[in-house]
Amino acid sequence: MVECGSFGSYRAFRIVSGELELRVCELGASLLSMKFAGQECVIGYDTPEGYEQGKNFIGMIAGRYANRIARGEVSIDGTSYQLDRNDGNNHLHGGYPGFHRCHWAGEVVGESAVRFTLHSPAGEAGYPGNVTATVTYRIENGVVRLDLTGETDAPTVFAPTTHSYFNLSGKENALDAALCIHAERRLPVDEELIPTGELAAVEGRYDFRTLRPIRGWYDDAFLLDGTHACTVQDNGMEMQIHTDYPALQLYTGEGLTPPHHPGEGFALEPELCPDSPHHPDWEQPLLRPGEQWHKYIEYHYRKI
Repeated sequence: MVECGSFGSYRAFRIVSGELELRVCELGASLLSMKFAGQECVIGYDTPEGYEQGKNFIGMIAGRYANRIARGEVSIDGTSYQLDRNDGNNHLHGGYPGFHRCHWAGEVVGESAVRFTLHSPAGEAGYPGNVTATVTYRIENGVVRLDLTGETDAPTVFAPTTHSYFNLSGKENALDAALCIHAERRLPVDEELIPTGELAAVEGRYDFRTLRPIRGWYDDAFLLDGTHACTVQDNGMEMQIHTDYPALQLYTGEGLTPPHHPGEGFALEPELCPDSPHHPDWEQPLLRPGEQWHKYIEYHYRKI
């Protein structure tokens, strides 16, 4: 079942199937709420102004390129492009305005699915090519699924993702949740959070290969071993994330600002490896005319 309503001046949609319920919105193609068996699993804002003014990308789509690109520099077919430097010397989550600040057009596309579409003009944030991006939220066979696509009329960089913060318990500190990340390697970073290019073995505090409480501050990317990215357990429930993205960013929300606070939620962002345009051996975000870029993210819930 899909119901259409409003969230300020934006259209919002409620998708319900079985024990799962989503609320999604045209502002930033945002996930406002994700409930399992009546329990809220993500944090959010009560008003559109919170999303419009917030700086933490809560529940929003980050793009055109999610995460950081060193110095905001990309080269495509021998031509250099300067992207917005909105994170010190670097480009972060699509620059300005970014997909998260845009008004996406929403439409119901099935009994339990909503698709958002955005036309991003050439030159926005420095990116070449006119791009059409879509994000589809659906509940199918007891699974929440996001499909992200993109098409362009000129070669460009494209690799968005969702930026939800999870809190399965509703408690002030979400970092007591147990987390397992299916990754043998991680991407060490420099002081500007740009990957050094090394693929390091997960050791010590970075070893989430078996379920354990998070209980620490992280802003780190892990190179996934397969499509089952991670498992979270808390409050008598389990959430698994499955995806065909090659990496997963764990951000524990140290920089969350009022009305939220550090540690209230943690982001699990399936994505391409950060700064991948400068590392040709990693999966690249290059999108060409005539191609359709596509990635999926699934959330599987069960009671434990």
